[in-house]
Amino acid sequence: MTGRALCDYVGQHLELIGWERRFLYRLARTDGDLALSLARGNGKSALCAAIGAAVLDGPLRVEGAEVILVASSFAQAGIMFRDALAYLGPQVGDRAKWRKRDTTGVAELEYLPTRTRLKAIGSDPRRMHGLRPLLVLADEPAQWPPTTSERALAALRTGLGKFPGSRLIALGTRPETEDHWFARMLAEPDAVTFAARPDDPPFQRRTWRRANPSLDAFPWLEDRLRIEAKEAKRDPVALAAFCALRLNQGVADTVESVLLEAGVWRAAVGEAGAAGRYVLGVDLGTTEAMSAAAGYWPDTGRLDAVACFGDDPSLRNRGLAAGVGRLYVDMAAREELVTSPGRVSDLRTLLGAVWDRWGAPAAIVCDRWREGELRDALAALRFPRAALVVRGMGYKDGAEDVRGFRRAMLTGHVTPCESLLLTAAMSEARVVTDPAGNAKLAKRTEGGRRRAARDDAAAAAILAVALAWRNRGREAAPARVHVPDSVAARM
Repeated sequence: MTGRALCDYVGQHLELIGWERRFLYRLARTDGDLALSLARGNGKSALCAAIGAAVLDGPLRVEGAEVILVASSFAQAGIMFRDALAYLGPQVGDRAKWRKRDTTGVAELEYLPTRTRLKAIGSDPRRMHGLRPLLVLADEPAQWPPTTSERALAALRTGLGKFPGSRLIALGTRPETEDHWFARMLAEPDAVTFAARPDDPPFQRRTWRRANPSLDAFPWLEDRLRIEAKEAKRDPVALAAFCALRLNQGVADTVESVLLEAGVWRAAVGEAGAAGRYVLGVDLGTTEAMSAAAGYWPDTGRLDAVACFGDDPSLRNRGLAAGVGRLYVDMAAREELVTSPGRVSDLRTLLGAVWDRWGAPAAIVCDRWREGELRDALAALRFPRAALVVRGMGYKDGAEDVRGFRRAMLTGHVTPCESLLLTAAMSEARVVTDPAGNAKLAKRTEGGRRRAARDDAAAAAILAVALAWRNRGREAAPARVHVPDSVAARM
């Protein structure tokens, strides 16, 4: 390794490098919360620890202040805590002035003359109430558990304000989704971000320097980047981690079997008219799950969707439990999501929304799950008669539908609307593949899918687009979608 090892510097005088000086200057010249994003290994956590130590016994000292170091886990926060101890040096051993607790579950340091405290905690929101910090240093928020991340932020922020001038500083690599609260902080004008651009060549030093402002000062960091770059050239899994954590590009740090690449989806979104009849795909959920319907107009390629939740619990509470924050509330404000009384999404409410928006479909396609309830709801609403096509969700029907949907998307036959519901569903949708290479939509936690993921609108879109794709060219008008004899016999 070139030069000295990083551990050789622990406990020594801190010498700030350029980007650290600029960040601290911005911190001193601004009010309110602040976000900093850069790649791993650039000394971010050490800077957090130095700030915390300076509040206890240094130029930032404030009598009675409390500094909270929070990370995804208590163990990770403990690394910053021990760095702070190293900065403060042997003096913390003086029991007349310092009180220290550093065990497997508690990491606290108090400077007794001023009653100033430093505390390290994990991101569990249940353990955050009762805090009154002057400063919260939130490390790697993108790695906090998604189901509790928003609640943790709320618990930390409600603790602020009890001390004059209190604020939160969030530092870490960029989240892979734009609706994460850390991504929203990074979009603020005062935020500081060091990241490679999407089209930058990943294996060139100038690209590394965009995301690694400490590269010139840390020779060991460049040595490590060269080792990881060699592996990333050979291994797609290593490349995903390299782009996410070393280039800070805001992408997933693992390779997942996604239904559709994000770039393909973004390129396809646009405006298309609702000319002609449409195919209606329906995916029905039970209990507290979402139910969704997607309309596809084969003549123009338009793809739209609407979904339904029960109103108990509220959309806000559902979003917090699912780790998506205000997403469901925002969908409802855009009239892409409707609610029905009770805990279960009501089929009549969903189908009523479909009728109000799009009118009568040429055909309806659904999976076998809750087929009988769908038929009853259609009859009760006196929904206009249409061919009802029933599909399985296993590898036989499901893989054929996924292939058809992907081909229609990749060949430009689908133009999705600007829909928060559809985009969110596509970002959550994952596929699993059998040994023969057939890919079907993943359920529960298959294929890396989040258990709390809501990809129902994606499932409905697959059904609608795949039916039209299978029957393309058979009839001139979408109103005469081909119905298999086995299905017609049951109508």
